[in-house]
Amino acid sequence: MKKAGEKLSFTSLAVALASDYLSVYVINTVDDSYVEYNTDGTDKELIPVSEGDNFYEDTVKNVAIQVWPEDQEIFLRVFKKETVLEALKDGGSFTHTYRLNINGEPRYFFLKTIRAGEEYILVAVRDIDEEKRRELKATEEAVTYAQISGALASRYEALYFINVETNNFIRYSSSQDYSNLGVTVEGEDFFEEASNDIKQFIHPDDVDYLLKHIQKDYLIEELNDLGTVILAYRQLWDGEYQYMNMIVIRPKNDDKHIVMGVVNNNAQYIREEMLKKESRTFSDISMALAENYEVIFRINTKDYTYEAFSSDDKYETFQKSLGLDGSDFFRETKKIFEMVVLKDDLEMMKTALKKENFLSSIQKFGKLFFTYRMVMGGKSYYTSLFAVQSKEDPDYIVMAIANIDEAKRMELAYIKAMDIANHDALTSVKNKRAYVQTEVEMDEKIEKKEQSPFAVVVCDLNGLKHVNDVQGHQAGDEYIKGSCSIICNVFSHSPVFRIGGDEFAVILKDRDYENRYELVEQIGVEQESKRVNGMKPIAIGLSEFIPETDIRVQDVFERADSLMYEDKKKCKNEINNVG
Repeated sequence: MKKAGEKLSFTSLAVALASDYLSVYVINTVDDSYVEYNTDGTDKELIPVSEGDNFYEDTVKNVAIQVWPEDQEIFLRVFKKETVLEALKDGGSFTHTYRLNINGEPRYFFLKTIRAGEEYILVAVRDIDEEKRRELKATEEAVTYAQISGALASRYEALYFINVETNNFIRYSSSQDYSNLGVTVEGEDFFEEASNDIKQFIHPDDVDYLLKHIQKDYLIEELNDLGTVILAYRQLWDGEYQYMNMIVIRPKNDDKHIVMGVVNNNAQYIREEMLKKESRTFSDISMALAENYEVIFRINTKDYTYEAFSSDDKYETFQKSLGLDGSDFFRETKKIFEMVVLKDDLEMMKTALKKENFLSSIQKFGKLFFTYRMVMGGKSYYTSLFAVQSKEDPDYIVMAIANIDEAKRMELAYIKAMDIANHDALTSVKNKRAYVQTEVEMDEKIEKKEQSPFAVVVCDLNGLKHVNDVQGHQAGDEYIKGSCSIICNVFSHSPVFRIGGDEFAVILKDRDYENRYELVEQIGVEQESKRVNGMKPIAIGLSEFIPETDIRVQDVFERADSLMYEDKKKCKNEINNVG
């Protein structure tokens, strides 16, 4: 074992100092003796500053003095010799974040342990206080967005978040009444458990209808065709059956999940029924007017003549101003929509309301529903169009148009808030929370032998501490964003995650997986002109999923992480050799 006073070259411990660690302990695994080193001088030469006969016994003593009181128990529990050595098997590493008591104030530090040959391990300690506090601040902002999401969701009695690949689901309930029903809170198969709940809580006359529409394949087909699915039914509530609405949507840019909201619509339904009894017009039109539709069309499917109904005379005046007489629904409404529909949605509307498409959809599905935007007074409004074949007279179709702008914008705000909660505030790429969710989903596929080929890329930024110290943290943030931009541009078909202050992970599939080696080389080319103190800004490691041996994504990540540190060591050695 080396004794205090001897110098150990920077190169031999470069792997431990790869992220600008403050202290390094070299521990003999045979007798637990150790030497502590600090960096000294412009060449970052390592100077021994202390030594001891038993590293782990001395650590227990030092923890009581140096570690922040709230972190002492967990530090001693996780940083045991057997725990560390187990983690280092097969080229792994051990890491831990904790706080030291610096002048009576807590300060965050990061500890990383790796092997250095058969008889030694290296324990390196780095000050991460500033970056950790920025991370905590970003987390607080994400929590705020989650709270906003919860507020937007309060209009629903319950929200279901369903994975349509695994059928796993979670139910979030804002209503105590709904929770008291005893409906399953979470589970492994939504569609099976929903079927059981329907048979127990839904009105007998509505059971078959709801069972049909809640079948996964049928529901997904309706979502693909309509964008949003709305189901009306009666559910046992407070000892009596009440009218409910179920609204189903897909989250933005997420084909793996659907969100299902349940609304108690009983009071509104009762009001509508009262209006129906008083009305002398067709029941379909009465219902539509009760829903505050802007205008209702009743279309004759034999000769395509139509009537228009509205709660005031605005539409009738508009219709007369255009010289429309109700003689041809498809020709006349085309003229209307060309004047009032937002340009971006006009082609969709023309296609949907083309005679053969419109009638075919009604015949196939019994109804038609979609959302578009109208322009009124220079401002765009979200509008819904709902068409259904009249129950009272099959020769007629009733089509209603409603202003849903406020509700739609609330829905979009909720989806946006959910999306923000999974993204890093500085770089706008996905964050560690999103990475963990992705890892869990992929682990489930690995366990079921259903996971397609993939690779993990781990990237770590070189010289970030130097940039922060010399140019300031604003420049450091720009350095992080610039390096992230290189990673995103190269791996343009794969999700990029910021999983630490200066660490990124990329999961390569499909096209990027097939071209993985060329893309890694491209990373090197892209950063040549962006060297800091002669060093490339990004160290990178790549590892592929091995189905025969890997049981989780973490196995692939750890190999990529080790290769990244080898690349980081190579980068620093190149600088030393040049010097």
